Amino acid sequence: MSARRLTRALIALAVPALTVTALSAPATAAAKGPAVPSVAKVAKIYPHLAGGTSDPTSSKLHWPSKKCGKQGKVIKGAKATFALYSSADPADYAYTAAKPMTYVSAMKFRNAKDAIKYLHGTSKGAKCPVKDPSTGKDMKVKIKKIKFRLGDERWGYTATVTMAGEKSVSHSLLVREGKYIVSASAMSLDGKAPNTKKAIKLTGLALKTAS
Repeated sequence: MSARRLTRALIALAVPALTVTALSAPATAAAKGPAVPSVAKVAKIYPHLAGGTSDPTSSKLHWPSKKCGKQGKVIKGAKATFALYSSADPADYAYTAAKPMTYVSAMKFRNAKDAIKYLHGTSKGAKCPVKDPSTGKDMKVKIKKIKFRLGDERWGYTATVTMAGEKSVSHSLLVREGKYIVSASAMSLDGKAPNTKKAIKLTGLALKTAS
C-alpha cells in the first residue's frame, strides 16, 4: 500500500465530513481561497513543525451530494483553501500524539446564509464509508464529542480507528463564523490521543486567519 493512499485515507477520517467532498474537487489557480495559517504560526502550537512546509491548495466548493462519488453543483462565489503541514524531519512522519499530523481547511461563502445552508446540508447528504486501502473493507470508527467554544456554530469529535494494522486517534474540529467555515485536525498513529487543547487552539488560529 502506498504512503499516498494511506495519507488520503487518514485525512478522510481526520477532517470533518463536509470537507471531504471539497477535497476531491480539482484545484484551480483561479479560485484563490481564504488564507490559512503559515507554518511558522502553526509551529508555535506544534513545535515539531518549525522549519517545515505546507502546500495550500485552493478550489471551488460544491453543494453536498446525495450520492457517494458524485459532486453537487458548484456554489456560486464560494472558495476554499486546504493545507497539510509537514515537519522538516522525516522521523516525524511517524505521527505520534506528541508530533501529530496537522491539517487545516478554510471556506468562504458569499454570505452567512450560504455557509449555514452548506453546513446544515451535510446532514442530508450521502453518508459514504471510508475504505481501508489495505483490505478494501469499510472502516469502523469510534466517535467521542469534543466540547469547546468558538464562532457562531461549532462541533468537534475524537475518532479512534484501526486501519492497515495501525491504530489512529484524531481530533477534528469545525467552526462557522458568519460566512466563513474552518476546520482543523490533529492525528496520531501511535494509538494515543493528541493534545485536545492544542487542536482547539489550531482551530481558533485558522478562524482568525481566514476571517
